[in-house]
Amino acid sequence: MSSLKFFLPRLIERPVIIQFLVLLLLILVSTVIFMAIGTLVALPFYGKEAFAYLSNMNFSNNDELISFLKYFQVVNQIGVFIAPAILFAYLYNRRAAAYLHTNNGFGLQFFILSVVLIIMVIPFINRLVEINEQMQLPGFLWRIESWMRSSEDQTQELTSAFLNTNTISGLIINLFVIALLAALSEELLFRGVILQLFYKSYRNIHVAVLFSAILFSALHMQFYGFLPRTLLGIIFGYLFVWSGSIWIPIILHFIFNGISVVAAYLFANGNIETNYEALGTNQNNLIVLASAIGSLAVMYLLNRRMVKFEPQ
Repeated sequence: MSSLKFFLPRLIERPVIIQFLVLLLLILVSTVIFMAIGTLVALPFYGKEAFAYLSNMNFSNNDELISFLKYFQVVNQIGVFIAPAILFAYLYNRRAAAYLHTNNGFGLQFFILSVVLIIMVIPFINRLVEINEQMQLPGFLWRIESWMRSSEDQTQELTSAFLNTNTISGLIINLFVIALLAALSEELLFRGVILQLFYKSYRNIHVAVLFSAILFSALHMQFYGFLPRTLLGIIFGYLFVWSGSIWIPIILHFIFNGISVVAAYLFANGNIETNYEALGTNQNNLIVLASAIGSLAVMYLLNRRMVKFEPQ
């Protein structure tokens, strides 16, 4: 038992820099392990084509490739986010639920206001997307900008391929992969673990919220969506701090992603005439202004209802 404690020390007793390094190591090891296991599990279903799919992503009219990529999305979310977050929380103080704040509830009023906030902020988020997409680097950085544009185009193509479904079963799968699992995995790591590590480093909750949001946005590697995703990370961070429960940002993250998934499904099938992503574009300045002011007002009300945040 003493040897086990030597190899699995309580991270609460270690410097913060060591905690960051352990988290990084857990992410790297977990990613490799789950990629290997995921590939082995996929071979009986996809055969040797699985290897070709990872290297040649021609999305057009290739339903099997999309199915494979959705499967691997699940594997990656578990391996990169969920498993490392839970393992780190256990290694920290042997009380993973307490560290991640999964055992804390929240008030009904706080929840309702949070839902209002995440819906109200959508037009302002969409305007930020529009502004961010117009970003241009200096001329001498044209190679970097070309790579960024190419990477962004590929990501957009993949997202469109994922969302392109006209069946209820496809919609449910998208809600699970793109909305629910993404919300759960990203919030456990970025708010449940990384935000608390930044707080321990700087002893300033606002710095912790901001830095965790920036890292959350940067690691998505979508350069022309950096600003809106950072703002979302800030909102989710404050909701975590103010509620004292990781379930609030998880649920709100799911709702935000879920709205995108359902709206894309309805729009693609002709059930709605306007894609919700159009809210907040150039012709809707009053909507954007109302969205920004209303969101700030709701955040003020949420702040007044905050519980005492107790980082582990």
